[in-house]
Amino acid sequence: MLTQLTIKNAKPVDKLYSLADKDGLFLRVKPTGVKQWYISKNVKTQRISKIIGTFPEMSLKEARDTLALLVAQAQTQSTPKIKAPTLKEVFEEWFEVKQTRIKNHRQIKGRFELYIFPTLADVQFSLITPMQIIDILKQKCLKSGKYETIKRICGPIKELEVFALNCGYIDALKLQNLQSVFPSPNSAKEHMPSVHWNDLPEVFKQLQVSAVLSRNVLPVILTGFYTLLRPIEYCALEWQWVDLEEGVITVPAEVMKMKKAHRVPISSQLRTILEMQPRISKYVFPSPVDLTKHYNRDTVSKFLRNHGFKGQLVSHGIRSIGRTWMHDNDVPFDVAELCLAHTVGTSTTRAYDRSDLLEKRREAMQKWCNYVKSCLI
Repeated sequence: MLTQLTIKNAKPVDKLYSLADKDGLFLRVKPTGVKQWYISKNVKTQRISKIIGTFPEMSLKEARDTLALLVAQAQTQSTPKIKAPTLKEVFEEWFEVKQTRIKNHRQIKGRFELYIFPTLADVQFSLITPMQIIDILKQKCLKSGKYETIKRICGPIKELEVFALNCGYIDALKLQNLQSVFPSPNSAKEHMPSVHWNDLPEVFKQLQVSAVLSRNVLPVILTGFYTLLRPIEYCALEWQWVDLEEGVITVPAEVMKMKKAHRVPISSQLRTILEMQPRISKYVFPSPVDLTKHYNRDTVSKFLRNHGFKGQLVSHGIRSIGRTWMHDNDVPFDVAELCLAHTVGTSTTRAYDRSDLLEKRREAMQKWCNYVKSCLI
């Protein structure tokens, strides 16, 4: 049971949590510090799931009295059933918590808005069936080969349903294994468009001509080649990560895909680009329209699409070119994988061997950058 002291001492954390009182009364503490009184209780054939007020506007005694009143009304069936939330309402409540914990929350919301909401936004969440979701994904994703999109929708749906169960909106889980009816993304997806490293001279010849009208973009693209980082990582480079004296860029864990800090050796070619960039922003490549933001990775992809490389090369495909060159030029496997910030070895191996092979990677990356430079001449 809750007490006034317990309620007052309940501090917000980075995700929503609940404190139980009795008889289905809960105090939900949001990351924003708002404390809501919430009822989740079965009475006969009716389920009461409702936010009834906030603390301290509604005291503990008032919340208990409200619960007792609602239970009495439900037992005598003198009031209609409380309206169950729709899919969109449950999603918005879940998303309020989710967006505080992950980087790609905007992409999750965007996929729901594009694929799920047009059909199911206003449908009562508890009435949604697996086949409704599956039919949507078959029509909008499977036919066009968007296997990764299916995976990235099914995962959040699983989390959303568990959230709904914990909040008392549903009594059982039924949307947990939707992805199992679709082909595996790993076996069905096509690789990102890329070219062979032997074709780079012709690629750069075309890029240099196209970049005359877009001078800002070529240093960004070359940095992708000289670092082999992912587009979002090299577009977001900050000056504070760059140590020219030590010859290394340290990208923090929160920026990296695998949430592990990654050191990039600075080759002579990359050093030249960094020394030529004006320091007018905290970002190495600030947005041309807003210096408080970094260069948009989609700008690089759009540039490639609009200048003869549609379906042939995407910004992420640069990593594939570098990795193939390393394989063909006898760079040791673990060195090559670490150049791309990939995880190498088993969890046990990584627990004991914690070296990032920086100096060996420096040698390999310099050779790779020398080749890239030779293709520019």
